[in-house]
Amino acid sequence: MNISIMTVSIPLDVETTEEINVLVKESFLRDKVNYTSLLSVDELSNYYLKGFCVLAYEDETDKLVGVLSAVDRIATLDFEWSAVVLPNARRKGIGEQLVKELAKNLKLRGAETELVLVPENSKNGQQLLKKLGYLHDFSEITMAANAEANESFNKLQITSYNMEESELIEVLVSAFGDTEEEAREMIVFNNETPKRKLMLAIVDKEVVGTVAIVDDSDKLWVTGLAVHKKSRGKGIGTSLLNWSKNEAHHLGKTAVYLDVETDNEKALSVYKKAGFKKTNHTDFYRKG
Repeated sequence: MNISIMTVSIPLDVETTEEINVLVKESFLRDKVNYTSLLSVDELSNYYLKGFCVLAYEDETDKLVGVLSAVDRIATLDFEWSAVVLPNARRKGIGEQLVKELAKNLKLRGAETELVLVPENSKNGQQLLKKLGYLHDFSEITMAANAEANESFNKLQITSYNMEESELIEVLVSAFGDTEEEAREMIVFNNETPKRKLMLAIVDKEVVGTVAIVDDSDKLWVTGLAVHKKSRGKGIGTSLLNWSKNEAHHLGKTAVYLDVETDNEKALSVYKKAGFKKTNHTDFYRKG
């Protein structure tokens, strides 16, 4: 099988996006893996998203047989990427060609770091990464809960971000251990990216927590949920989750989704208590 490799910057055109959707659907039938999410397919036509895709075409049929998407989501030169090759085109070196082209493009763009997303059951993908010098870093699970009318957050004032930066930075630094600069970058990203909305949890006129919601077709994503250390154990995180389910219901969504690291036992306990259940498991690798 003769293969041609090409790189295209995001945003992708309609035709290329449709080719990727076809490949993802064919691969799902075999693997039962949500490659749409791993490859950020729904965002690849977004003019605000930084990154690129590496595409592999079979020369004889001009069919897309492999794709790798690399996204610099917060525009900090920190790239996340994932890849998939059609089942009937695997074990032919296409994956290695995609990663080789990826390395050229990361160097060209001055990438600071790279993080690889791999499905838990993708043994071939994990073996290829280890062969190429990547090491397992951490794992995440995706969890989901049904959207529903839920008013059990009323004791907490939840409002849109309104430039109370210093208080929000304090929450993010306390909750995540971020630097103030990293916190500012997160605030700017969530506040200025389309389809994202940054929310504040307020008690007695003081910002004690935050969460960002992302509008994604029939679902709502929750990300960046944080509660200040001094305000933990008071049900603020649970209230923010209940608010998100109520907001999803109000917007006509079917479910709320979130990602959490598998070793974050405290967060897992809160999410399970709020009715969230595991849907996917993803392993993350870094260059050794």
